[in-house]
Order: sequence, then structure tokens, then C-alpha cells
Amino acid sequence: MPHLLIEGLNRYNDQPCLFLGDKVASYREVRESTSQLVQALQSKGLGVGSRIAVISANRPEVLSNIAAMQIAGCIGTPLHPLGSLDDHAYVLEAAEIDTLVYDSSVFEEVAAALKQKVPGLKNLLAFGPTEVGEDYLALAAGFEPQPLVAPDVGPEDVASINFTGGTTGKPKGVMSPYRVTAYMTQIQMAEWEFPEELRMLIATPLSHAAAAFFIPVLQQGGAFYVMQGFSPDEFFDMVAEHRITCTMLVPVMLYFLLDSPRATDGSMTSMETIFYGASPMSPTRLVEGIEKWGQIFYQFFGQSECPMVISNMRRKEHDLSKPERLSSCGRPSPWIHMALLDAEGNEVPQGEPGEICVRGPLVMKG
Repeated sequence: MPHLLIEGLNRYNDQPCLFLGDKVASYREVRESTSQLVQALQSKGLGVGSRIAVISANRPEVLSNIAAMQIAGCIGTPLHPLGSLDDHAYVLEAAEIDTLVYDSSVFEEVAAALKQKVPGLKNLLAFGPTEVGEDYLALAAGFEPQPLVAPDVGPEDVASINFTGGTTGKPKGVMSPYRVTAYMTQIQMAEWEFPEELRMLIATPLSHAAAAFFIPVLQQGGAFYVMQGFSPDEFFDMVAEHRITCTMLVPVMLYFLLDSPRATDGSMTSMETIFYGASPMSPTRLVEGIEKWGQIFYQFFGQSECPMVISNMRRKEHDLSKPERLSSCGRPSPWIHMALLDAEGNEVPQGEPGEICVRGPLVMKG
């Protein structure tokens, strides 16, 4: 995976990569900032196997830091910006995190509290000036950009620890090795319907679901347009202004957009693909979206233990003449071995309910 990331960053040089507010960063600039962050991490003794958690608002450094952690061989764990202090402390302790990277303009107090609450937290690195830890960006600025070099890691080395939703008790840390992320990206690149002119609007936290689109978009020379917070008006403004062709939404965000008076004002004419997933979609609201914007929806389905690409429902399968399909989670992705099993582990007859079970290279290490 780090090799794919480096290849994507090396390929397009002065082509625009990232738009956030009035800031535009080229592929070359993202690559150089990534190199500086890699060196900053290494100067703190962080590298293969180091465990780093990240909490931040959407800002340009988040993507460069995701890249830097992968290229340094670190194990990444995102903290959701809306989580509670106790939730964050639990994750840090359960995943044995030793370093916290944080946005000091938003999470300075959270970082200070976690420093007191989690004894194993040794390094606090801030995106900007801080009184709690060390200014990560100032540290990185002291290094000259160097060619990016992939770490010495293998398919079974852990790349990330993400936590489940906790529906059956305490959230559990899922160890995903490089094998999982490589397999996921292979399926995304082969199967997912990305537009040819790829301008992707990021409306979700960069550190979470949006990060799963990072390498596929880089590999195709696409550009990210990043919202710092979600609102329907700003969403429609950005789509219209930048002729956005692609985005990713969770269902509740889509509902807000459909309820907006601007849903049919012509702002969405450039949109070719809306990826959606992460929670169940109301078939009724999906019908409404198709009626307003056409067959531009692409559903992905996964689990924390087996991410993003278990199954998919392609744009043409969002067919209003076959409404029963719209409550489905689609067809199994190629190269995925999936079955519906009963409580005894036997495949259920066609049409009967069962538990979705998957085996193969996409499944977590533990």
C-alpha cells in the first residue's frame, strides 16, 4: 500500500490535488509536505509499528499526515471529532496508542485532558501552535523534502486499528494489516464507478471514511475539494462552482440535501457518482434522490472487520422499475467469498434471512 501511495503522489506533480477554502495544493506540494512530516515523525523515534491516533477538523495537513504515517510504517487510529473524552481515552488505552496528532485550533483542551487521563501517551504533536504538546508543522518545516521511500513492511504487518461501533458491548479494536488495505484498494480501482474527470467533494471527516478514497483518487489524478463542515447550502455551492463530479455521503447527509429547497435548482448537473454507505439507506429517500438527480448513486457495503467492499450496487442497478432492489446492499464484489449463514454456520436457502459472513484476504487480522 505505501508503494501505491508513493506512486500516486509522484505521478502528477503540478496537477491540483487538494482544494480547501482558498488554499490549493498540487500533487508536488502534498508529496513534499508528506516527506517533511515523515521526517518529523522519524525525528521523534516513530516508525514501523508506532501507534498514532489522530483527531482533527478537516484541514490540508490531515491527508499529508495520513500519507506520512503510512510511509513511515506507523499504525494509525482515527478518533472521531464528535466522540466524548471517555470514548477517546478508551480507544487510546485499548489500542496502546503512544502518540496523539491533533488539531490544536479545535482540540487543544481535549489533548490536554487525554495527556492527563492516558498514562501511555508519550508524544503529543499538534497541527499548529500549542501549549500542551509540540508544534508538528513547525517541526516538519525544519526538514528539506526528500524522495519518498516505502517502509519495510509485509502483508501481515498491521497498518491500522479501527474501532467497531460497539453495538454488542464496548467498541473493539480491529487490526487491519496491509493485506486488507491493498485488497480493498484493488477492488475499488477495478469495480467502483469513478468519473473520468475526477473532482471529488469530501463532506465527511478526512480521517475516517473519506480517507478510504485517498489512494484510488490519487492513482487516477483526481482532485479533492474539502468541506470544513457539512451544510446543504455550502455543499450545493461547491458542487456548482467547481463542477464536482463525485462525492461520498452517509444517508443522513443525503436526507438533508434532499430536503433542501436547492435540491432541484440545477446545482447537481455535473455530479456523476454519489457513493453512499456506512449506515442503512431508506429506500423511500433513495427513490426521491434518483427521481431528482438520476441514476448517479453507487452503494458500497462493508464492516469494520472487513471494510468497504464486501458488496456494491452499481449506478445502473438503482432502477426505479425494480424498487425491491433499493433495500438491498447490492451484489458481492469480485474476488469476495460471501455467504448468508444461519446460527449453526450453514448457508440459508435463497430468500431466507441470514448473517452476512465473509472469508478471504479482506478480513481483519484480529
